[in-house]
Amino acid sequence: MDPVIITPDDVAEAVRRAPNWKSPGLDGLHHYWLKGFMVCHAVLARQFQEALDQKSLPSLFTTGITHLVPKDRDSTDPSKYRPTCLPTIYKTLTSILSARIIRHLNSNQLKSRAQNGCRGGGRGTKEPLLIDAVIGKVVKRNRRNLSAAWIDYKKAFDSVPHTWFKRVLELYKVDCTVRDFLGQCMGQWSTILCHLGERMTAAENHIRIRRGIFQGDCLSPIWFCFSLNPLSTLLEGSGRGFQLRRGGTKVTHLFYMDDLKLFASSRSHLMELLNITCDFSNSI
Repeated sequence: MDPVIITPDDVAEAVRRAPNWKSPGLDGLHHYWLKGFMVCHAVLARQFQEALDQKSLPSLFTTGITHLVPKDRDSTDPSKYRPTCLPTIYKTLTSILSARIIRHLNSNQLKSRAQNGCRGGGRGTKEPLLIDAVIGKVVKRNRRNLSAAWIDYKKAFDSVPHTWFKRVLELYKVDCTVRDFLGQCMGQWSTILCHLGERMTAAENHIRIRRGIFQGDCLSPIWFCFSLNPLSTLLEGSGRGFQLRRGGTKVTHLFYMDDLKLFASSRSHLMELLNITCDFSNSI
């Protein structure tokens, strides 16, 4: 990956894509103001570059706020609470870095086409649903055998260890400065609980994020997707899958973020794909 040089245009583009009034983090800043005060873009670009070169960021920008507001009446389940709000400055910086990482992955064709999550210009779940429907029609019309399996990782975003997130950056040759910077930020990830508008600032209420991604910015889902990308490589290299027509490409699996569907022409071949998935998942 080419070295990252952050320019005012990068800041302007990252700010332009962001929603105006999305809830901010500890900095209390909305993107609306960054869009209006364009004179700040050059200053932010310089400071972002300094942070990247020094491979560090103040802990203020790597600390989120988790508002204890339940999404429904079930207030006893922690998973029912609203997600963490991250500082706007941090989200702007990671937006710039994610754009560069995506450009690197796309230019070198590193991302599997089976993964439809976070795919720019894609149709989301529509593409895998269409492929699935075509396979079903081929099986029914030609009376062919098909074995399939559906896999949904439990608490996937909170399960992947930080060691694997760092390792996958090395595997795909992300710029070493970006790798070191993200690794340093990852070691500082934490969140503060906020109840009825009051922040619980006691030390025991600062929760460290020791596993999983720091959800709330655009880099996190992209980082999660290509942390599972080696699994797609293993499945596609297995030689198994379902072939739509003679001499055509075999479809081994479809991914949407952490939702996985496997295809095979027989039960034994499907078990091979399941074993590959199991071994990879246990390893990381």
